[in-house]
Amino acid sequence: MLSRLFKLIGGKFSRWIKAREARDPEAVYESAISDRVRRYHQLKTAAAGVIYMRNKLERELREKLAEMKEVDEEAGQAADMNEDQCALILIQRKHVLDGDCTRLREELGELTSEAEDAKKNLIAFKGEIEKLKVEKVRMIARLKNAQARVRIQRALEEISYDDDVRALEEVRESIQRMLAQAGVNHEIASSELGDKLEAIRQRNAEAKAEAELADLKHKRRPPLAPMDIFTAAANAAANGDVKHAS
Repeated sequence: MLSRLFKLIGGKFSRWIKAREARDPEAVYESAISDRVRRYHQLKTAAAGVIYMRNKLERELREKLAEMKEVDEEAGQAADMNEDQCALILIQRKHVLDGDCTRLREELGELTSEAEDAKKNLIAFKGEIEKLKVEKVRMIARLKNAQARVRIQRALEEISYDDDVRALEEVRESIQRMLAQAGVNHEIASSELGDKLEAIRQRNAEAKAEAELADLKHKRRPPLAPMDIFTAAANAAANGDVKHAS
């Protein structure tokens, strides 16, 4: 009974988790990236342990080889000195060291292979993490773009066709009124300018006619006598009156 209850609760919790993940895909990517980063650090720690053991075995192998070389030289010296018992002990020690070196070489070969595999896995795992980060940015951007398109589509669907047509007609009528007003202003300005030009032309024509009339009168009148003639006649008349009086 309890197991069925736990299964029921687990199923509901699983559905709740999936619903939450569907509503927040960015959190799902972040969780996946965090999980891979955690495993990357675990793998890195394991690789570090393998590399440490490889370096330790390399150091031990060098020490064993150096000791074996020294023991071999001491065994030869003991044989030269007829110290057979010492020579036998040194030879036995050499055989033990040789077995140790053989074992260390085998273990070192295995650890070296494991270390190389660990380094390759680390590089591949890190590359996978970087790819997942890039995928997250790309997919979230595509998701937001799709969500924006859906919101626009819903907004357009909420506006009725009659409202669209009425709004367009109102805009068109407003534009036509504005154009008509601009045309009236242009016609008024053109008419005022035409009236001014007509007045200027009329005044110019009147001035020309007056000048022509004045010239015509000047040509048709007889020439006037010089003023000296009238002055001389007046002086002569005045002198004659004086003489008669004397």
